[in-house]
Amino acid sequence: MSGGPSVRHAVSVSDWDDFVAVCYFGREGDWLDRCIRRAYLDMNRTLHGMSKLGELHSDWRTAMLRVLKDRLTILPGQHAWTQASFDAWHHESVDMLRKISSDHGFSSLSVGQAQKWINMTIKYAIALGERRMPGFHHVYGVAHVALDNVVLERLTGLGMSPLGCAWSRLDDYNRYMQCQQWVRDRFRDECPLEVEYQLWQADSGDAGEGGKQKEVNNG
Repeated sequence: MSGGPSVRHAVSVSDWDDFVAVCYFGREGDWLDRCIRRAYLDMNRTLHGMSKLGELHSDWRTAMLRVLKDRLTILPGQHAWTQASFDAWHHESVDMLRKISSDHGFSSLSVGQAQKWINMTIKYAIALGERRMPGFHHVYGVAHVALDNVVLERLTGLGMSPLGCAWSRLDDYNRYMQCQQWVRDRFRDECPLEVEYQLWQADSGDAGEGGKQKEVNNG
């Protein structure tokens, strides 16, 4: 019995992968622009008081997007990021975001909000892969864990001291770094980004037994 004429497939696996990425990140701008805007949506609901800016909100957002992109474009250009050099870049980036925010009328941007925006953008850039975001793999091993409700709940469940406030209200960069250092010490032989991945996947249906077992092995 004939199976009929064969059909030539013009859409590749990478094309379908791009389709999923576009559905999540949109089409506007380059891939870094899209990562920054997507990460903004992960934290903007916590920007209480933003409505007071009124028509100036657009200027604020434009300035913030510009400075964050300027900072992030540094990452792919340097081939040897140490933990110390990345930590210094991160601290300076948080300080710059907060200063630009204040200069444009919103002085309430917290360390917690800035780190969420930065860290999620980097995580998205790495997840999109070298084909779309070349060079971001340079910080794969030194990038920070994005502190949010899910991650903090699971880290405190593993023994980390509670933050003492909502992640979006954290305003002490030293306290933020204490959390990063706790992850590094607790999971000494693992990449922090992969620890974060495991924490997120631990209770999801996509985690599988491997994800659950990994947390148990580190418990």
